[in-house]
Amino acid sequence: MAVGATVKAQGSAGMVVGGSSRMQRWLRGRGWRHLVAWLALAFAVFPVLWILSASFNPTGTLVSQRLVPTRLSLENYQELLGGSVPYLSWFRNTVVIAGIAALANTLLSALAAFAFSRMRFKGRRTGLLSVLLIQMFPQTLAFVAIFLIMANIGDVFPAIGLGTQAGLILVYLGGAMGVNTWLIKGFFD
Repeated sequence: MAVGATVKAQGSAGMVVGGSSRMQRWLRGRGWRHLVAWLALAFAVFPVLWILSASFNPTGTLVSQRLVPTRLSLENYQELLGGSVPYLSWFRNTVVIAGIAALANTLLSALAAFAFSRMRFKGRRTGLLSVLLIQMFPQTLAFVAIFLIMANIGDVFPAIGLGTQAGLILVYLGGAMGVNTWLIKGFFD
């Protein structure tokens, strides 16, 4: 009986040692990845929590802000949604403009990318290199030129000039067409 008890104790001790070595293998193999993922998640979520906490702070300042405010209030939301600021109108305009620009950009980029990827035509290589070359310059270089173009187009076609939603959609389309065309062309290839 004593011999059997000793064997069981050694067997259970062997299981504990085997379990801890399995845990060490997991930590060395995959565990550190989980730790890095949790740290990255915390790094990404912390600013969102900070701003959400600040939105419930009735003082309206970030100087004395803490992650957990001493007093919670919905005053900021009441002022934003029911006050003199037309926030809901601004939000609706943003969603409409971004939605139309995204759909039109995806459609036009897919059409151009399909032509560049599947069809052989004169000027194909020149067109692809031109799109690539234009992407190399920062878009901030084009601000003045875009402003002047939109101001002059507004004189001829007032519906797409400065201060119009259609004009803003056209500017968004022009700014992202090259990148999206290259991206979708790579997919088609």
